[in-house]
Amino acid sequence: MITPSTIAIFEHVMKQYAVELRQIGQTIDREPDRLTDFLHTSALQAINHMMIPPEYGGQPIVTIGQDRYYGLSSLERVITIEQLSAGDAGVFLGGPGPSMSSIVMIDLGDEEQKERFYSHFLKGPAWAVFALSEPEKGSDATEISTRITRHPDGGMELTGHKFYIGNGHRASIGLVFAQTNRTPLGIQVAIVDPSLPGFTATPLDTMGLRGLQLSHLQFEAFPLEEKDILGRHLSPTKRGLWGALRTFHRMRPSVAALALGVAQAAYDYVVEHRTIFTEREKTELERLEMRLHALRSMIRNAAAEIDHDANKGYLASLSKIRAASVAEEATEWALEMMGPGSMLEHPLLNKWYRDARAFEFMEGTTSIQKISVFQAYANGKMQHV
Repeated sequence: MITPSTIAIFEHVMKQYAVELRQIGQTIDREPDRLTDFLHTSALQAINHMMIPPEYGGQPIVTIGQDRYYGLSSLERVITIEQLSAGDAGVFLGGPGPSMSSIVMIDLGDEEQKERFYSHFLKGPAWAVFALSEPEKGSDATEISTRITRHPDGGMELTGHKFYIGNGHRASIGLVFAQTNRTPLGIQVAIVDPSLPGFTATPLDTMGLRGLQLSHLQFEAFPLEEKDILGRHLSPTKRGLWGALRTFHRMRPSVAALALGVAQAAYDYVVEHRTIFTEREKTELERLEMRLHALRSMIRNAAAEIDHDANKGYLASLSKIRAASVAEEATEWALEMMGPGSMLEHPLLNKWYRDARAFEFMEGTTSIQKISVFQAYANGKMQHV
């Protein structure tokens, strides 16, 4: 378990991995398919094993103090992701590993399903997809139209579309949210094998985070079996929608950490490449530095609270709102500080400026997060915040 006394040592290890991501970031931004050329790097090897529990073969990150970290707590993840995102957010997100699907698997999977899922990443670098968002519906789990149909002969099939799905065309396994009937309890999560017939993945071109290669997934009479349905051993109230909500609560601080990492990288770049500042610029520099420190504390506090109680999603919403805004403002500020032509003369700033625009839409827009915060306030949950 990470503690205040071990955070600095853990951050140091993550910063070493971040250097590797920075070195290949612009290459992957230009040619996302070349990510597989760098799977031998220690950073991508570590990312591949993040969030795999030790009982299923997870390989920890070990620090000089012999502390072992698997990325299973929200606090560990936000510290890890902030540093790796400062290296390159696109490469980190495009890297192999179970990613956010692991949270759903831990909550909903039975022993056989967990063994089947995690074994993909123990054989070598592999990708998993978390497929919830749909065209014209976004990530509103109550409005999904992808459907699981059960036939009289006992067979099952999956039909529908998923959109803006990270690493969709790279995946060798994935989790797909679908509905069996038009009620919240009718939402279920299925394990899918993309090698089976009926699956198509088409990469989408994007302006930022291009290493992630968002994809359009299509399922046409995709075959399923009862063993593919997560939560079959749980009550209906603790299956699909419940799993989705807990996943979003736990991962939202990680999205905030992604944004913070990019903002910190932009700040550090200006400090490194500018030697003379006007008094006004010094004031702006100090103000941004204080905002970054405050945001870091906010994100880590939200993560620690969610580790204690996964229902405290409003804290994650607050940090995500603030982080998305700071990332956009910091990258704009950095371009201004580096002068006219900086979009062309400083390709890293160009990339971070584009990458920062994605965080507004990841895990819910600011408008959606504000609704979550308001509901928590109206219900009295925020009276001590």
